[in-house]
Amino acid sequence: MTDAQLSGLAKELRAVGVECQTVHKLMLGHEDSRMKISDPEIVKFLESQKGLMTLITMDSELAEYCSKFGIPVIRVQDIISRHIQSSK
Repeated sequence: MTDAQLSGLAKELRAVGVECQTVHKLMLGHEDSRMKISDPEIVKFLESQKGLMTLITMDSELAEYCSKFGIPVIRVQDIISRHIQSSK
């Protein structure tokens, strides 16, 4: 699942066969990201889905909340940083 900032990534991943939905699609049933979903609401939803999905986000605070609650999370900046470090 991607957060609202990365909704385009979800579409790209689906296009190459990776199962990925946006937070809005999963929580609200549509992909209109103009409707705000708070971090606590996202964390609560992910807790109810524990083990079924991983959050992909650029939001450091949201990623930290997920980590504290044992929710699988990928912070995009970490992936990019590891990639750059490994290609030196």
